[in-house]
Amino acid sequence: MKKHNNFLYNLTFVLAILSTGLLVFNILAILIWKKQIFIDRSTFSVVEVIILIGFVSILLFDIVSFIWVSLRLSGSNKAITGNILILILGAFCLLFFIGEKVMIDEIGREDILGWEVLCEWIILYVLLFIQLIYNTIILIKLSRIKTI
Repeated sequence: MKKHNNFLYNLTFVLAILSTGLLVFNILAILIWKKQIFIDRSTFSVVEVIILIGFVSILLFDIVSFIWVSLRLSGSNKAITGNILILILGAFCLLFFIGEKVMIDEIGREDILGWEVLCEWIILYVLLFIQLIYNTIILIKLSRIKTI
């Protein structure tokens, strides 16, 4: 059982670093290259592929970190309120991922039609920053744990 816990810890830690870095990249890249991403739709550019990889890594991180926090709660004799709140935030981040996808689709669709997309941008970036907060919390939690 100890080997499984170490593997899950290591996997969560690697995904936390990777997905957090790619999340920061996505937050900046979507703003910097928004015309290329939302208007020019002929082919996938390198930036768009990196953004896609970033979102896939975020989804994987959300799933793995949710499992990791769940196992830590079930393996503990006492439920720590902080871990329960982290688990709830992780569940919300899994749901928010769907919202991020929908907002990106809506921005792309409505931008081509010339509609106002300010609300969609606000919702997208609120969801992305909540994800960034969750990633940071998990990274801090992982860095405080000592594995043998």
